[in-house]
Amino acid sequence: MDNKILENLEKLKKMLVLLSEERKVVLSHHKTFEHVEKMRSIVDESIEMVNKS
Repeated sequence: MDNKILENLEKLKKMLVLLSEERKVVLSHHKTFEHVEKMRSIVDESIEMVNKS
């Protein structure tokens, strides 16, 4: 189960990287990138938590 969660988080992280570079948004690019970077940080933190447990 933990491996599946970790795998899903890794996939999500990769998708967010693509989203941050490719997406056309209503928000300014700067704001969009800020939000994406925050989400990536949360994903990194989640991966770390899963690895420690």
